[in-house]
Amino acid sequence: MKKKFILILTALAALTWACGGSGDSRPDPASQVPAKVQTDKSAPEEAPAQKTRPDAAGRPGMKTPGGGEQAVPVSVMRVSRKSLRSYLVLNGIVEPSRKIQVFARLPAYVRQIVREEGDYVRENEVLAVLDDTEIKISYEQTRIALDQAKISLDEAQKNYERSRTLMERDLISEQEFQAQEAQFKQREFDHSTRQENLKNLEIQLGWTRIRAPSKGYITERLVEVGGRVNANQQVFTIEDFKPLHIRVYVPTSDAVQLKTGLAAEVSAGEILPGTAFKGDVKLINPRIDTQTGTVKVTVEVFDDTMRLKPGMFVEVRISIGDKTDVLAIPRRALLFRQNKIYAFVVDGNRAAQREIQIGLMEEDEVEVTNGLVEGDVIVTVGVDGLKDGQAIEVIR
Repeated sequence: MKKKFILILTALAALTWACGGSGDSRPDPASQVPAKVQTDKSAPEEAPAQKTRPDAAGRPGMKTPGGGEQAVPVSVMRVSRKSLRSYLVLNGIVEPSRKIQVFARLPAYVRQIVREEGDYVRENEVLAVLDDTEIKISYEQTRIALDQAKISLDEAQKNYERSRTLMERDLISEQEFQAQEAQFKQREFDHSTRQENLKNLEIQLGWTRIRAPSKGYITERLVEVGGRVNANQQVFTIEDFKPLHIRVYVPTSDAVQLKTGLAAEVSAGEILPGTAFKGDVKLINPRIDTQTGTVKVTVEVFDDTMRLKPGMFVEVRISIGDKTDVLAIPRRALLFRQNKIYAFVVDGNRAAQREIQIGLMEEDEVEVTNGLVEGDVIVTVGVDGLKDGQAIEVIR
């Protein structure tokens, strides 16, 4: 029995070896089929990839993960006609049209301050009074000397006329006559000199009243009562605010479009929000600054409200073009590519890239001279990254 059991085990081992091979570990050739051609019969076969419509430039549109083309959300508008005005936008500082320094004409003490800073003064109005005591004394002395010189002149003139009569009758010598004539001329010269001295002192008396050489507002007072001023010392500053000037520096390429009389708007931003002051181009410097390549332009502004003040930093908008009834689109609708300008026109549910030409440019809008017609619907938001022929979804 034991011998029979051993034979059965031996037969089973031999059968197992015959079915399992000799133990070679090489893989079955069927297992070497590439994974990409293996299929799982339990799962449905994957559909072939869907081809998308290529755009006009030969570029395929975007696809969703499921294979469909993704529409780009955009905003659109219809091209219409309107009036446009083009501006040069520059910055500058408000300045008075005139700034005048007032000087003392003679040395003296300040007796009285008549007008203060901030006061508006007219031409020849008294601003301050200087002490005139010393000049008045000199004036009185010179006036008395002039009176004495007049008496001496009158006496010398009578002697001269008498001597001339006597000489004509040969009652005196020519030498005596010449002496009287010389004396008369000397007295005449003395009298004339004293007259000039008196006139000079009269002028100096007038200088003790410091007057405004021009109308305007007092922006500086540099003297105090009791203080002494010297000749040619500045005592006041007067500025004329009517009109005001803003000097701006315009690039040469833009300056060629300017001419005097062009309309301008001046605004002070956050200081005076929502307020614009009307002005115009007053002066254009004929010379170009070689260091900056700019031209100095002066804009003149009238402001009776006195809200615009010298020293303010302002924005100046100079109108350089004005057109009516032109095709206009927003600047944000433009696409600049390879030195050309494009816009995207809505064609069904796709965007068609179209080359255009532009003319007058305003701050937010631009004139279209070629490439679009009135009524065309164009993309205004979502232009960046948009491609020709790409699917779009209009977002209102």
